[in-house]
Amino acid sequence: MKKGSSVLVAGLLACALAGCAQPPVIDSTASAEPQEADGYQACLMTDASDDAEGGPAQQALDGLDRAKTELGVQINPMTAESSADYPQVLQTLVDSDCSVIIALGSGTADSTQAAAKANPGVQFALVDAIPNSAPANLRTVIFSTHESSFLAGYAAAASSSSGKVGVFGALSVPAVTIYMDGFVQGVDYYNDAKDADVEALGWSLDSQNGTFVRSDSSPYEDASAGQAAAESLTDDGADVIMAVAGKSGEGALQLAESDGKTKVIWTETDGCLTEADYCGQQLGSVVKDRGAAIYELIKTDQEGRSSSGAFTASLRNEATAFVPSSSADLGTDLSKELDDIAAKIVDGSITVTSPSAIG
Repeated sequence: MKKGSSVLVAGLLACALAGCAQPPVIDSTASAEPQEADGYQACLMTDASDDAEGGPAQQALDGLDRAKTELGVQINPMTAESSADYPQVLQTLVDSDCSVIIALGSGTADSTQAAAKANPGVQFALVDAIPNSAPANLRTVIFSTHESSFLAGYAAAASSSSGKVGVFGALSVPAVTIYMDGFVQGVDYYNDAKDADVEALGWSLDSQNGTFVRSDSSPYEDASAGQAAAESLTDDGADVIMAVAGKSGEGALQLAESDGKTKVIWTETDGCLTEADYCGQQLGSVVKDRGAAIYELIKTDQEGRSSSGAFTASLRNEATAFVPSSSADLGTDLSKELDDIAAKIVDGSITVTSPSAIG
């Protein structure tokens, strides 16, 4: 993930599919003794279908490599060629005497939960997935994306020429609406700070209703339907739009390319990496830095500080961020404002809330 001029800040993919809003049931609280680096092995299972440049798998591998370099731990990454291979790969890692086994992606939840229950002496973790229940040796990584979306909303309001900005989602589920909650609060904060009246379209904090992709196929994979959702916002005057819709968000980028005036805020990954052809149409991205989250998870586990319950990936540990586009010049003043606001979110001076947030 690019740092440089990036503004570090603050959903889970499994929740986007399952619509869950509550943390998994934890059987009990476990504790662990610190392990020496030369006896600690961090293992990772990724999916072969998710190996795009800048994507979740690459982020995860970067975090694993960082743990090897900075913490001196041994690492063992493995790739599952398909979901049918998850149990076999997990068992191979169990047999490899891993200190912690980390699984990435929504599809891995059931297999990882089963492996954790069958191997209570092995520590497991899930990133971008939530199991139905979690034994004491299974941690879940929760991303506080409402925090980074707050920064995105502020940046959108500051960058708007029309005085209207917008947001749309794939589905009305917690993993999506958590972004929308933060975005609108960021716009509201800008208005209060600047005595402005920028209007946020596409989402109501009060009613929890808004603009979503209407797709006959998949709300996360339908660029045409995503473009229609974006157009409903630009038709009402929005000139900056945040798309919380997976690949459907490409429709917003296509619209921005054709009209030459709309700017898009991407979500989940750095859009200038994963949607490089449309980098010029982007104001920035609300990013889940899975690499930073995995590094911090390994560090806390190795040090024996915690081994169960939810691990919060947030602004505080730099595991989520608002990353300005490499093609966008936010200016020194706005960049400093965003840094200051981020610091206030971390120290609690600014509170960002969402009914979809866990923890």
